Amino acid sequence: MERKRKIIAALADLKQEIAGPIPVDIVSKWSRSAKTPQQQKIILEPFERRGYLVASDSAGLSRLSGERTLLEVMKMVSEPKEIIYLLGRKIGGEGVGVWAADNSLMFYPQEKVGAGLLLETMSAAQKQIGRGPLQVGIGLHRGTFWEIGRGMFGEEAELVEKVAEEYTAAGEIVVSETVRADWGSDQHFRLRRREDLAQIEKDFFSLNYDGMGPEHVDFPLPDPAELRAEHFYPFPFDTDFFLALKKMGRTAAGDDTEQNQKVLQSYAHRKIVLLVKVYHKSMRLLLDQLTDWVVVNAILNEMAVKYDVRTVKSNGDLAIFVADDVNEALGLAEEVLTSMAASDDRVSIGLAAGDVLLFDLEGGGSDIAGGPVNIASKISEDIAEQDSLYVDQSVVVPAHHLSRYEPYRLEKSGIVLRGLRYRSV
Repeated sequence: MERKRKIIAALADLKQEIAGPIPVDIVSKWSRSAKTPQQQKIILEPFERRGYLVASDSAGLSRLSGERTLLEVMKMVSEPKEIIYLLGRKIGGEGVGVWAADNSLMFYPQEKVGAGLLLETMSAAQKQIGRGPLQVGIGLHRGTFWEIGRGMFGEEAELVEKVAEEYTAAGEIVVSETVRADWGSDQHFRLRRREDLAQIEKDFFSLNYDGMGPEHVDFPLPDPAELRAEHFYPFPFDTDFFLALKKMGRTAAGDDTEQNQKVLQSYAHRKIVLLVKVYHKSMRLLLDQLTDWVVVNAILNEMAVKYDVRTVKSNGDLAIFVADDVNEALGLAEEVLTSMAASDDRVSIGLAAGDVLLFDLEGGGSDIAGGPVNIASKISEDIAEQDSLYVDQSVVVPAHHLSRYEPYRLEKSGIVLRGLRYRSV
């Protein structure tokens, strides 16, 4: 009797969302220029966007992941993103990047969307999301950003994502001083200054909205049979999988149902996951930073080809690879670690093995979900130990590698992690 596939209920809980690769023509123009702030302004001018950037991040996902199957968790994670996207798009918002984990990012041009309407809409989104099993926190800031390679760049973009990921609670909306100044005073909005955010050098406020925006409240999610392309948020899987998630009930019967087994069999693979987080040397100008991303991305992808390891996604700041052969995976990890240690940049690397879902995206590229990705992220990104290589106990390290490793035991987010750590380079 064939064993039914069961995949650990965890998603790629990545600190840095991967957008697309940095366009080479930008780097080429920069390399031929005088590399002055004025030259950067000229080159980046076509990519400049002024408006509101809104980021969301889930709350309580770790607890729910321990109680549900992967497909149930993916369904729960998808619904808040659908609500945020459909409500946001209705008032003129645009999805940014690929919403690969449990977060979202949308941009609202300030010439099209006012602060009052935006705050009302996000409040309505939170009200509707609040009826489901997974809650989110939302961060909102008006500023100047640069949209490059499907991602938003600049210090202000990093700021709003950091606020959403690290400083919001379930159901909360946190807005910056620029947003507060735009809408002025309204009897339906009440603000509380977030004193704990003073260390990031900008004023932020927790928003409470007691109004009833009738145009946006109870906005129904489209039925799967009525879905059109404009309903699709920038999801990290193909349309067939998205439709399969839509057809699942809010409380799915688990991975053992016949329907869910068919979905899992189509996408499930047993792989070794290798996650590389890059810590770039500090640079004053954004284009110097992006150039370094391009160089590092090229190096990582060239090494992956050498070891016959598949690149799932990579942008020079974060990369995820999958391998079938443990020797190839360890060979790549060790060479990346030693090579980067000799450069001005640094890395932290995590390896974990098990069943994952792999998706070939319709617009090109691929994405991944599953417990090994989450574990690899925890022992690389979460630990954030530069010049480190941690191998989870799920990876069987061959005897001829063992002399270069030592045991470790770590606790992160309430999870005990064990395995082998590569000795200092």
